[in-house]
This record gives sequence, C-alpha cells and structure tokens, in this order.
Amino acid sequence: YNEYKSPGSYLDYTEAGPGSGGVGFSGSVYGTVDRNALPSRAVLRMRTVHKAEKSVELLRYWVEGSSSCTLPGAFSDLQSDGAIASRAVISASAVVRPALKHVAEKIASADDAGALKLFIPVMRMIGGVLRRLFTPQASLMNNSGSGNSKGEIASADALRSACIKFLEIVVLCFSTKAEAKTQVGKKLRQQGSSDDFALDDLPMGHHIITRQALEEIGEDAFTILRGLTTIGGQVKVDPSVARDVMLSVGLDANGSGSPPAQIVAILRPAALSYLEIESTNTQDSGDDDPFFTIDRSNIETDFDLSQKSYALTINAVSMLATNRRTFFKDSAICLARRALDPPTYNMDEEVSSLSKAGVMTVQSHLKASCLTLLRNSLSVATGAAIFLHRALSSDLCKMKIQADKAMKMAKQADHLKNAKRKEKNLAALFYEWDQSKGEEVDESSRKRKAAGYDALEKLRMAKLARGLGNGIQLPTSMSDACDLIMANLPNLPSSRAAVSSKEKKIQSDQKRKKKINFDFFVDAVMSNGASLVTDESRWYQRDGGDAWMMEIAALVSDDEAEPEKGKSEVKEKKNTPSPVTFTLDTSTLDAAFAETNTEESQLYANQCQTAAADAFGRILSRTKAARDKSVMDFGNELAARLAWSLKDVHPPRELKELSSSLEADTESENSFRNKFPLVSSCLMFDLETLNNSAANTERDPSQTLSNRVLNEAYINDVSQDGEAQYGKALESYISNILRCCKKADDKPNDNVRKKIASSAASSLPQQLAILPSLPSNALELTSALCDIDSVTKKAIEASRKSSNQNLAASAAAHAAKVAAEKRAKGALLALRDAAVQRSKDGVRCSAVDCAVGIASGRLPASQSVEEMALRLVMNVLYPKSTDLAEKVVASATRELERAASYAIENCDKINKANKLAQSKKKGDKPVNPLSPKSDEEKEAMELVKKSANIFIAICIRRPELIRFLMTISSKENANVLNKAVRNIMPKLTRPLANKYGGSKIAQQVADMVDQTKDSLLLSFLDNLAPSEGVLPTQELILACHNIQEKRLKEDGSKDARFIIPVVSGMKRQDLVEKLPEFVQADDIVFKAALRRMGERHTRHTGIFREDSEKEGMTLCEQIVFLHRLDFSAAKLPQKRYLEAIRICLDDDEVFTDRVILAALDHISGTFLNGENLPLAYMRTIIMTCSKHESLHPWICNELLPR
Repeated sequence: YNEYKSPGSYLDYTEAGPGSGGVGFSGSVYGTVDRNALPSRAVLRMRTVHKAEKSVELLRYWVEGSSSCTLPGAFSDLQSDGAIASRAVISASAVVRPALKHVAEKIASADDAGALKLFIPVMRMIGGVLRRLFTPQASLMNNSGSGNSKGEIASADALRSACIKFLEIVVLCFSTKAEAKTQVGKKLRQQGSSDDFALDDLPMGHHIITRQALEEIGEDAFTILRGLTTIGGQVKVDPSVARDVMLSVGLDANGSGSPPAQIVAILRPAALSYLEIESTNTQDSGDDDPFFTIDRSNIETDFDLSQKSYALTINAVSMLATNRRTFFKDSAICLARRALDPPTYNMDEEVSSLSKAGVMTVQSHLKASCLTLLRNSLSVATGAAIFLHRALSSDLCKMKIQADKAMKMAKQADHLKNAKRKEKNLAALFYEWDQSKGEEVDESSRKRKAAGYDALEKLRMAKLARGLGNGIQLPTSMSDACDLIMANLPNLPSSRAAVSSKEKKIQSDQKRKKKINFDFFVDAVMSNGASLVTDESRWYQRDGGDAWMMEIAALVSDDEAEPEKGKSEVKEKKNTPSPVTFTLDTSTLDAAFAETNTEESQLYANQCQTAAADAFGRILSRTKAARDKSVMDFGNELAARLAWSLKDVHPPRELKELSSSLEADTESENSFRNKFPLVSSCLMFDLETLNNSAANTERDPSQTLSNRVLNEAYINDVSQDGEAQYGKALESYISNILRCCKKADDKPNDNVRKKIASSAASSLPQQLAILPSLPSNALELTSALCDIDSVTKKAIEASRKSSNQNLAASAAAHAAKVAAEKRAKGALLALRDAAVQRSKDGVRCSAVDCAVGIASGRLPASQSVEEMALRLVMNVLYPKSTDLAEKVVASATRELERAASYAIENCDKINKANKLAQSKKKGDKPVNPLSPKSDEEKEAMELVKKSANIFIAICIRRPELIRFLMTISSKENANVLNKAVRNIMPKLTRPLANKYGGSKIAQQVADMVDQTKDSLLLSFLDNLAPSEGVLPTQELILACHNIQEKRLKEDGSKDARFIIPVVSGMKRQDLVEKLPEFVQADDIVFKAALRRMGERHTRHTGIFREDSEKEGMTLCEQIVFLHRLDFSAAKLPQKRYLEAIRICLDDDEVFTDRVILAALDHISGTFLNGENLPLAYMRTIIMTCSKHESLHPWICNELLPR
C-alpha cells in the first residue's frame, strides 16, 4: 500500500522515463517522456485517478486478507490457528487508519457508493477481530489448567495481546481529538498527525457512515479497556444480555443490520458487564469517593490478563488519556483506582495468570503510568490531579515526594498556557541556561577524550620500543628461529617496560616478572614468537596465569612411602594435604563475583569473552593443521559444541575477517549472526578452508566442521523446547555457499574465489544427503544456485566482442559460465536426491516443487538449466515411482494455475499495450494470429509458455490431463496462456500421434472437452494432421468427420472447422460435396478451407485435373467448382454465392491473374462442348477486367469471341 507513495515506484507517475520505473517496469506505462518536460493537466489527472484506483484496490485486498485470516478454524491445531490470527490482527491494526482515511476522502468527494464499498469490508474486519476476543470460542485456551499445552496458551495470549492493541486503535479512530468549542481543541485538530485518524476527519452527510454511530463504538471500546484494567480480565457476559443488545441496536435474529450496529452488538455486552460492577461498587462506597475495593472472588471472567496483555492494556489507557482529551479524567481515575487496589499473588491458587514477578511488574507499571499522567498539564485542567496524587501518596504506593513534584510541574505547565509573555520568556530563558550548562559538560568531555588519545599513543610507542617481542618477527625455519633466539637471549631485559605511572611500574615489576629459562625458550620457538608478545589490554595474557598460585607440599605422600621392615604393610591412611595446591588470587575472585554493573566485573567479562574467542581460534587452527583424521574430527566436534555454547562471543580476528566479508541478506540471518557469531564464522571458515586442510585427501563429509555444527544444532533442537536454530544454521550455511558462488561470478579471473566456489558447491549435495533433517527453505535456497542468467549473458557478450586484445577475458567469462552450469547441475542433483532418498513426504514435495519451479520459470534460472530441470522432472523423477509421479503432476498443476492467474491479472495491461503497438504499425500486412503483438505480450507468453511446456510433457504420458490443460487455458481473460498453448501444441500432438495414433487420440480428446474449448480443440486437430508432404490418413479423416457429426452448432448445422485440418487428404469429389459447407461459413473459415485444399499443389495452381480421385484442389479447380456450385440446391443465398467468388478475386496474391485466366479458359472450353455457362461467369469477367489489366487483351481477343 505504501509502494505507490514512494518516488520511482511503478505506481508513482509523477515522473516518467527509464530511470523512474519500479519493480518489473522500466519507466511509466504512459511511455517514455522527457524528464524536464512538465506533463499536461490531462496526464496529471489521469495519473491521479490511476493512483487512487490502485490504492483502493490494494486497501481492499489488504482488508479482505486480514478478515479471512481472523476467522476461527483456519487450522485444526489451536496453536497454529492462534498464530495465524495474531498476525492477521496486527495486519488489521495497520490497515484501519488508511482505510478509514480513504472512506473519508470518498465521502468528501460525494462518492457515497465508493465509500460504502470499502467501509463494509472494514467493519467486517473489525468485527472479525473483536469476535476473536469476546466470543465464547476466544476463551477456550485461556485457562492454563484446561489441558492445553504451553504453546497453545502462549498462542492464545499473543492473540489476546494483539486484539487489545487493536481495541486501542479502534478507540482512537472512533473518537474526537478534543472538545469542539475550545480553542485548544481546534488547535489540536489542526496539529493532528498525517497518520492519525479521528472522527473529526470524517465529513458529514453520509446516510450510514455517521459520526454518532461510530462514536458509540469508540465509547464502548474505551469502557471495555477500563474494565480490563480494573478487573484484570473480561467479566463473563450473560447470553441474555447479548440478545437484548442485539435487538436494541436494530439487528435481526441472524445478526444482519447496519455495519456499525453489528460492531456495537459485539462490544456493548462486554462493556455493560463491567459497568454493572462499577455502578454497584460506586453505590456501596458513595458517589463522592471514586475509590472502592472490588471483591473479585465472586466475579466470573471469560479470560484473565497475563503480564504481557496487562501491560498493553495499561499502556492503551495511558495513551488514550494523553491523545484524547475527553478520556483523560476517566483514564486517570481508572489507573488510580487500580493502583490502590492492585493485583496480588496468592500462593494457594492452583492456576494463576500472573506470576509473582508479573504481579510486581504490573504494580510498578501502574505507579509509573499514574505518575506520568500526573505530570501532564491536563491532569490539572480536568481535575484528575487530585485522584492521581491521592493514589500515589497512599501507604500502598509510597510515592508522595514524587507525586508532589509531578503535581507542581503540572500546575506550572497549566499556568504557562494562559500566562503572559513575560512569564513564558522567563521559562524559555531557564531552558537556555540549562542547555549552556550541557555545552560546558561536552567541552570537558572532549578534553578528557583528547588526553586519553595522547596516552594511548604513548602506550603504542612504548610497545614498539620493547625489542624482540614486538619488533622482530621470527622466521619460518625452525633452525633459523633457534639461532635468532639464542643470539638475542642476552639482549632481553630482566623486566618489562613501564606502563603509565611509577606505581604501575612497581606492581608490574613485582607481579609480571617471569624467569627466562628453558621453558621460556621452548615456548618462544614453538609459538613462533607469539609467547613473547603481550597485549596490555588483555588481562588473561598479562597476568591471568599469575592469578593462580601453586604450592607443592611434597613430591611423595606418606601413604606412598615404602613400609619399614618387620612392620605390617597394611596400615591406616593418614589425612595428609595434597601434593599440589592451587589457590586463586582474591582480587581476581572478587572481580569474578562482583556485581554486573561495576567496572571490574565488566572488564572481567570482556576479558573472559576475548580469552574464549582466542582459545576457539586456536582450536580451529590446530584442527586445520591436523594430519590425523580422527584428531581433525575430534577438533571439529569440539569446535561445534563450543560455537553453540559461547553465545554473544565475537570471533577472533582471523574468523571475523571471513564472516565480515559477506553481509547478511535477511533480517533473520543478521539476528542469527549477532546471537551466534561463532557459528556463522565456523560455517564460513569451513568453506574457505575446504581444500587447504592437512587431512584433505578422501575427506568424509560427515566429519566436516559444517556438518558437526549442523548436527549439534539439530540435537539441541530435539532435546530442548527453545527457539529452533537448526533451520537458521542450515540457511546460513547455504547462503554462504551462494555468496561464494556470486563472488566467483563477479570476478572470473580470481582463481582463489573460483576454487572456493567450486569446492563449496560440490560439497553441498553430499552435505544435504547426510543431514538429519531438510527444511523446505533450504531446498529453495539450494535452487538459487541455478540462477546463472547473469553469468550466461556476460559470457555471450564477451564472446560477441571477442578479439585478440580481450581473448583472455572472453575465455575467463566462458569458464565462469561452465563452472556456474556445473554448480547448477549439482543443485539439481541435490533436489533429485532429496526427492528420491528422503522419507518425509513434506521434504519430497518441496524438492519436486523446486525442480518443477525451475523448469517452469517460477524460480530464476538460465534456459539451459531450465531444460536440464525439465529432463530431471520428466525422465528421472516421474518414472521413478507412482508417488513421485503424483507429486510431479500436482506441482505442475499448481504451476499452470499460477500461469493462468498471471495471465488473467495482466490481461488489461497487455490489451492496452497491444492497442498501442497496433496503432503505431503502418500498413495492413497480414500477421500470424499466434504471434505476440507487443513486447509486454511477448514477455508474458515466454513466462507462461514454460509452465504449459512442462504440463504438456506430462499430458503425453497421461492424456486424460489434456482436459484440464484446455479447461484452464480457456478461462476468461487468460488469452496469453491460450495463445501460448496453441503455439506449442505441436509438442503435444506429434508425440501423442506417434504413441497412440492420430485418429484414436483425436476422438479421445474431443470426447473430453466441451464446446467452450473449441478453439484449443481445433488447434489440436490442426497440429495433429501431418505436414511436409504427408497426407492425413483415412482413419484421421473419418475421425474428424465423426467429431463434426457430434459437435453440431446451436442451430443443428455442421461446423466446417472440424474437417479443415484434413481437407488436403480428402478426394476432390468429396471436397466438391463439402464446398457448400465452407461457403456457408464465415470468411475466415472459408479462406482457411481454400488454403488447406491447395497447400499440397503449389506447383500446379493453374491446372485443372481431369481425375476426380485425386486429393485436394488446385486454385484453378477451386474457382471452377465455385462457379459451378448449385447454390439453390445447397440452400445458399445467391448473395453469399457471389460474395464467395468475390473474396477469391480480391485475394490477388493467392488467386493471381494466371489462375483466373486458367479458370475462365476452362469454363469457356466446357461451354464450347455443350455445357451451360455458370450464373456468375459474366460477372467474374467484368470484375476481372477491373482487377487485372494484364488480361484485357486475352479477354477481348480470345474469350469474348468464343
């Protein structure tokens, strides 16, 4: 709906040209126009009308979609039904305001019918949402002890929360912004947001859509919100009250009536249930005191609010108080009343909608809302400040100090509204002083940051001056490294360099002093100097090891000593201390267990994450360098377990460079990467290092790091009830492969990228084959490997521009195309394996759908890949098993239905484009009726032809499906699909004729379809007849005659069109008998019959054969037998008889002067032998004289003298 507002979209006509087109378009539908030229008023008016029509259509689709999904019973599973309904309620919340704005615009333009056309669906949608909240079915899952699962209860609570938010929007839309008589109200109405809607925006004058009717809806909805806040749930509605309300608002027994009355009939019983309790308690406590305590033990409720829905209800009441002045006092009293009588937690209750923590949260929320409303100046203006201050100052809330300050602020703000200019200037001056104070603080902060930068620079300079650890990189050779270390041992300082101050230096000298011994030397050599580098910002490297103190009590304990001679070897063990004791430094221990908001604890947590990331990186590097497969597998398993365990731990620098090089495509993938950064890094690391590991030879796919990570996610999902991560991890893995392939396609000369893409794509089918589960979205992502159209175009363009200078670039582009086709073939093999090897029906269906989608063009792919997918579907999957064959048929049927829907939706646009293209053409040259008339029609035909192509391939194996093909292709406005099917009809008829026989399949197809599909049946018969010099068989001719006998016209006459495909094989004497039927038909059928009669006698057009047993008719014979036709015996009008001859004479490109000469000469010759001249003979001579001047001498000198 918002698309038509954005500039450059295909619904935006404010600009035209090639740069302003939207999705699927390259410019305005009104043609290419100069950007600098201003459009005329007519064009602007046309654009405005078109945008308005589009917006109405989109709004209607939006409203109807939301209405349909709110109907109960969309799923038999309660949890799924609630999830769908909650999303539908959110969609309805978003569409209410735009729809009501459009209704107001229609009323303002005096289009009452247009306003009502959208208003009724909107009211139906609002009623559907409110029924999900207040009808008896809405309370089926509200009781957690009624046998429902946790998922069903959570789904019901999510639906209830969305409905409460929707109720708040209803109140906003069906209420006024402020009092009409006050100046403040007028100002508030003028300052209203463009996205807001209130009854003030609704014009008056409509007989059904009135402010009074809609205001009743808003008041009832607001009363329900107050009741939900005060009671903590919905009071049980008496069915008799609901019936009485239905009758009182003017509805009949079935609930039919005006749309606003139907909404009132839903809301008012719930509102009256609360008002009854409120009036009863008000009478008991007195009218002067609005605060009363409700005995909730005797109140029956349809549902109780949970913590989430309670918070939304309180927010709704608070928001209505601030945005709708008329509701402020009632909202404030409602919140103050509930703050004095808040919900409590009873441990004796078996079932409670609020936990102990939830009760405390709701109480705090009530206090905060009351304090917020008290700060508002409207609390003083409406008189609600007294009630709010009283509630907050009570012993239960204990917020008297905050209430006093808030009330003082509200009084001051209310006073400034009507104060003099001097007082307002003083208040503004106070704010200016406060801002200047903030600028001074910012200046001091800037100075501190500059000093910190200077200190950091000094620290870096000190690091560079430390010698061997930071200034020298050890060589890769072990012997050279040893020589360098031995040569520099005397130069190493006995202590580390100074840090920043004298005290820190003394502490570092005492605490960080490390002896230079043989272990120090071995560590330096084995780590290639890494042990000599100390990062001062990393605590665990600097003195983390020194935090542990080790004490060795004895090398051998008393129990392990040898017994003395003469004494028994059996003796009692002594309680001696352990030989080795480790003790953690108290300062480190204090930092570990400190509060989370302290600086020491945050530093400790950051250092722990950094240490974990470095350790994780070392595990991956050691695993990559391992030569033993078992060690590598153990390292991968350990890394996978750690990747899922270490949440929010950022990867080390090496892994971060890999993961940051590829950006996430979707929001869900981005959130997954942020939550599990190590998992994403591991998946990318495995792809990047697939061919670089030491144990790469004969690598088992089940032991790769990616497989271990995915298996770990699957085990966690099965064993835990938390958020499923397996599908997201698999999606991230396949997305990484797609990005690697895209990077390789972007730079064909980069051998490293090509190698990574090739190894990653080749490993994908193996990985998918051994995975424990395969979601449908994973198969759809795998299908994206077939989208190599851009690479193919680059290769074709490079080969077209190939020369000696760019021969290398052309070769690289061709190699990239070959590699992309190989990857696409691997993706198709993965789909084949999923469809054949998987046991779950859903996975097999998804695999077949993806393969059929690629073959039908729904999923993007190049032409060569589409052909491979078609061969995969028809030659591999279809004959594999009966189950797969049924799935292929079902998927192809859905694709054909999508093609029909696409053709119907774009029918008007294609017709306009055809008319525009026809108007630009010059001349009346005959064109093929099956060829596209415009570029839009050509594009649509290419799209739907692919879906029809795969279905035709299935029809060859199952001829009974031809009926469905012709039925769906003959739908109204599906002209593009009909034309595409007729274009590719030879692909269907020729294999069927070879397999079943032409006559048999013709009779079978004719019996399948009814007379509404005659155009496709005629095309089928026309293509079923053989061509290229082969005559139709007598069986086929007989079959066409039988079809003609069965499919009579409405008046009982025969339809000559059914025998036209076989007239070229009929005897001439039979054609003479059928000639009156052709003449009686319309001109198009008559011309087609004449063309098919003579299509096999193009070399003998001017000859009249004496043998009547010959097949077909030459052009000369056609003219002769047309003149000899006994129209009176055939019951033909004389006018039609003469018109048929005139049609032939007018077609001078076919019936040339030579043909006419031969025909007239033959008729005159038979006249000399005693036959009578035909009736139209002299008329034909006269028309020939005016048509062919070249025949004048022959007519005057030879024909007339005869």
